[in-house]
Amino acid sequence: MATLRFSSLRLGPVRLTYFGMIRNLSKYVYKFHRPCCGNYLISCAYLSTCMNSWERVVKAMEISTPDRVPLYEMHIPPVIASRILRKPTSSILVHNPEAVFALMMENGLDLDKINECMAEELLALHRVTGLDWVRVVSAYTKKPEILKKVNEHVWVIDGRRYKWSGFSLWDMDEPISYDPDDIIEFCRSSTVEVDSKIFEILRHLVKKVKGEFFLSFDADGSWGPIVSNPNLLRRVLTWMYKRPDAVKTLIEFNTNYALEVGKWAIDEGADAIQMCVDYGNKLGPWFSPKMFREFIKPALRRQCDAFKRRGAFAVLHSDGNITPILSDVVDAGINAYQGIDVTAGMSLKRVKEDYGDKICLVGNVDPRILEFGKPEDVMAEVERCLREGGNRGYVLSASANISVNTNADNFLLMIDYTKKHGVYARK
Repeated sequence: MATLRFSSLRLGPVRLTYFGMIRNLSKYVYKFHRPCCGNYLISCAYLSTCMNSWERVVKAMEISTPDRVPLYEMHIPPVIASRILRKPTSSILVHNPEAVFALMMENGLDLDKINECMAEELLALHRVTGLDWVRVVSAYTKKPEILKKVNEHVWVIDGRRYKWSGFSLWDMDEPISYDPDDIIEFCRSSTVEVDSKIFEILRHLVKKVKGEFFLSFDADGSWGPIVSNPNLLRRVLTWMYKRPDAVKTLIEFNTNYALEVGKWAIDEGADAIQMCVDYGNKLGPWFSPKMFREFIKPALRRQCDAFKRRGAFAVLHSDGNITPILSDVVDAGINAYQGIDVTAGMSLKRVKEDYGDKICLVGNVDPRILEFGKPEDVMAEVERCLREGGNRGYVLSASANISVNTNADNFLLMIDYTKKHGVYARK
């Protein structure tokens, strides 16, 4: 039986002491005005010259005003990364498991070198583009004993078939059906074990850019592991009515694991834990507000409380229209909400009006415009987000991400336009 392992490090994010000084001086140095582009800006004689990426994002997370609107993209697809870094798509490793698998099939594989290259690739993407916030991916921990390519985009990994589709790796051998009693037995007989090797990329980046870039790491047990398995998702939605004991046991088990991953990542130096949950789709949440409060909200609150006590920010990423449950999501204690899925009908303006004084908002540039729009469409869309995001507590990103996009020019235009027009101008 596996045992629970803890990290002995305690390196939570260190806050710069002059933030409090600047906050106290703000009434003397800030001056609001509205430029011709329509978005509200703020003048500050000092902030525009002293903030690096980490400081900028922290300021937004604290629902305050940085020198300019921070920038984030949680999933830069290989085809766009290749344009940015000027290298073949097949050589991009981040978010490109097929390229990693190809390397693993070669003799003399150096897994540590692959993880180091991924860390350097992430850093290069953010240095070249000027993005402020790095979503650090989990490291590869071992070479599979069995690894072969069956046909285009289909791989066999240790006896299971996986398909690379839509820039996601799908388990083709996921069970069609699940037994709730088997789920309960598995969860109760298993203990949490976190492989410390998953943090290798995070360690590399902490060593090189801690305090320069804002670093987040993923961990969620409230819903993410369920929604990532379509057949399990269908069963769980039924069990909420017929076998609530199985649902609660499964979510508790997943949350216990996520808590240890998140706390360990914070101890390694992560500034935030991003909880990728996907609580809904374009039609709305997967469950009613009542069901959310009964099954999911307690787990989400546990995670938020634990991560914040450890000294990090708790960031929620969700696709879909989650308007009916958003008040409960905010009440659970998140610091920031990434996504605000415009393709599902979510309104940045409305969310800002309702919750902008409580949480930082991250979004919500329309990925359809980034993929198919003309340059003037992209600029207009960015201006909308700058205007609706307001003058504090806002980070600009795609909504919810650009994982299936291919248009590098429009993505880079979004970044460049934000850096120019999202600056909180000096006096």
